[in-house]
Amino acid sequence: MPSIHKFLAIETSTSPGSVAAGTLPSHHAEKPESRRFENFLVQESQLPKEGGQGRNLMPTLVATVESAGWSLNKVDLVVVATGPGPFTGLRVGVTTAKALAWTNGCSLVGISTASCLATQAVAECGSCDQVEVIFDAGRGELYVATASQPIDNLIWQISEGTVRKPADWRKTLAPGSLVTGPGLAMQHDVIHELNDNPGTLKLPPAPAWQPYVRTLLCIGLAAVEKGITSPPAELAPTYLRASYAEDRSRT
Repeated sequence: MPSIHKFLAIETSTSPGSVAAGTLPSHHAEKPESRRFENFLVQESQLPKEGGQGRNLMPTLVATVESAGWSLNKVDLVVVATGPGPFTGLRVGVTTAKALAWTNGCSLVGISTASCLATQAVAECGSCDQVEVIFDAGRGELYVATASQPIDNLIWQISEGTVRKPADWRKTLAPGSLVTGPGLAMQHDVIHELNDNPGTLKLPPAPAWQPYVRTLLCIGLAAVEKGITSPPAELAPTYLRASYAEDRSRT
């Protein structure tokens, strides 16, 4: 495993997005099996809501790592959310992460946003073999993916996502399904059903419908400890939809 001392995480698959930076104590580098990543002091920052992620990401990263006591050219590991997410924000985050990895020659780990959300859901609701993860795909539709229990107890296996009408998606939900994701914010019928008929579905608390950058960071640190990294040239984001230009070219 590469030596990891200074690390950062980038989450721009949701809006406005967030970043985190921290340092592994040297004694943990000597005894990796004793690591408890979630207990480390980490600086976290949310991107400003105004101005766009393209404009705000790099200044926020610089300020966050400076608050952690170092600079971007010292980073040993970059963890980035790979979506699904909207085109612009996700592209900015993944491109920045790849550029930092190439420039610094450091490790890069891409983590599916759906895997991050599934990890949070089971932490709140208890163990589950599958988690339904939904995102607002715009145009009144949902992007739906299923997260299946990870073989390595770390990174969930994510199905190929589909864009569906909310009513069609709800018909496929089995009783007792665990559901999470930003798309729940627009699913008032699901919330009402749960309130009227407790036990029909399981939902984590509303804050956990959004990916926590700390969760992303913990998964990434655990992944690199197991030797799981992402070659920058091969890392690609997963978009909720094709870009507008691609959409237009098909019509």
